[in-house]
Amino acid sequence: MTSEFNLHKIYDHNLNFLVGAGASSGFLPTLALKIKELDGQKCTFETLAKKYENNQEMTTLLFMLYYCECIKPGLPLIPENGIPAPPRDLNQESVITEYKRFITTLIQVLNKQKASAKRANIFTTNYDSCFEIASEELMVERIAQFEVNDGSTGFQSRTFHTRNFNNRVVNKGVFDRHDQYIPQLNLLHAHGSVHWTKGNKNGDIKLNYGNSCYKIDFTRAENQLLDAFKTILYDENKTISDLITFVGDSDISVLRSEHFWLEYNKMPIVNPTKWKFHETVFEEAYYQILRHLSYELERPNSVLIVFGFSFADEHILSLVQRALSNPSLTMYVVCYNESTKEWIKDLFKEYANVKYLYSESNALDFKLFNDEYFTIYKPKKQEQRLDAAKVIVNQSLEAIAAGEQL
Repeated sequence: MTSEFNLHKIYDHNLNFLVGAGASSGFLPTLALKIKELDGQKCTFETLAKKYENNQEMTTLLFMLYYCECIKPGLPLIPENGIPAPPRDLNQESVITEYKRFITTLIQVLNKQKASAKRANIFTTNYDSCFEIASEELMVERIAQFEVNDGSTGFQSRTFHTRNFNNRVVNKGVFDRHDQYIPQLNLLHAHGSVHWTKGNKNGDIKLNYGNSCYKIDFTRAENQLLDAFKTILYDENKTISDLITFVGDSDISVLRSEHFWLEYNKMPIVNPTKWKFHETVFEEAYYQILRHLSYELERPNSVLIVFGFSFADEHILSLVQRALSNPSLTMYVVCYNESTKEWIKDLFKEYANVKYLYSESNALDFKLFNDEYFTIYKPKKQEQRLDAAKVIVNQSLEAIAAGEQL
């Protein structure tokens, strides 16, 4: 394990997080694929979407599968015909558990900050609602007192704007005898959210957590073609030439392309192709969030912790590189493994204020990050304290028993 990261030394800084698909791995798939380029390089949805953006058949297949794999599983589960939505599976449950552990530790950290601070910014490029789900469950469990600011205001109809991230909740007490800032997490979905919809007036973005406005169904023939397409993408023995051959030999006419794109383009998300929105209103929100990230990284004594993010978004990469000119900013990049570290280091080789966290023996996933880095007390130390407590209790019980015998 690298030892450059010490939570106790940065707790009082301006804390910012940039979270990507790696954090939700298990809840949703990452963009990584197993098919290779002809030179042996692995592909992702991002690289293929960019490579074949002018190939209509390939693009339609890619985005249909992208919807099925990376978007649909993250849509809210809605009870139908009185039948409750199915519970989360074990993989999804373990992902939410790690989100809850992360948030719990972050609240503990914020509670150590000075009274007027107690705020952190979480920028995520994930469309899913893992942060929202984990936060709500913690609130229900009353694990800690905190607020989540998603940038929206309103009641039955909630409207998004980045200016709302400046709002704070203050507990003033019954007789206004004290001002207590409640720990707050500002949650900014840089690439959009499955809970965003286009408003009816002024180009507003509305938030709706109750149900999903987006549902795309596929015919049996479409699903069969997508299954065969998926098999090639996730086969490490296949190359781009196999993919091209498959598309050329397949009956693409079974795809209802116009129907798919009409529904898909309604979703307020940034696509893997050049990271652009289809709607101007959503693109405006994207750049508002990027400006907010830029402003936060320019603040004195700022920290940016990056987890599960590949910096494939060129706008975010460029923004972070510019922000690193701030000498009081330190960025910690959590690398899944050593090869990832070498690749990321090449992006930031000019900047001395970038630190890399990785494990030489294990893949640094969300659980290991929570275990070894983002924690007030490491599990081993906790176990040692519990063992010591058990010894004391056992000794006391033995002493009591001995006294009774006397």
